[in-house]
Amino acid sequence: MAELSDGTLLLNMRGTEGNRRRISRSTDGGMNWSKVSLDPALIEPRCQASLSNFTNRLDHDRDRLLFSNPAALDRTNMTVRLSYDEGRTWPVSRQIHPGPSAYSCLTVLPDMTADCLYERGDRTPYEKITFARFDLAWLTQGKDSLTGSGRSP
Repeated sequence: MAELSDGTLLLNMRGTEGNRRRISRSTDGGMNWSKVSLDPALIEPRCQASLSNFTNRLDHDRDRLLFSNPAALDRTNMTVRLSYDEGRTWPVSRQIHPGPSAYSCLTVLPDMTADCLYERGDRTPYEKITFARFDLAWLTQGKDSLTGSGRSP
């Protein structure tokens, strides 16, 4: 779950059937939720994923939301995605591990690097736990950066 710039809560969840993430939004602090819908961009093998705010337009030049999961029909292809419109679309994606992978957890550190802790392996997704650190320039292949993007955190 992530709190968006306008206070809306965005819930991103796995389903029990199919291979797309489900989303729902709440504009009243979680008391009521929109009807659950499929996110057509977020393919998944029904696995835990992670959602995290990276920047918001109150403190930086724009909203940026991160998402990580094994982006495949099976537990492979650990990928981090970036949204500029609070999870409506995911135009940026970057693979961090092509092989077997499973649960992941994203966080953003005070130096504005993002981190992904995730399960991975060579034969199965559960051989190792790996910590990957990256910045916005790496994720967007140099097309976006935080240089000159508003107030510092």
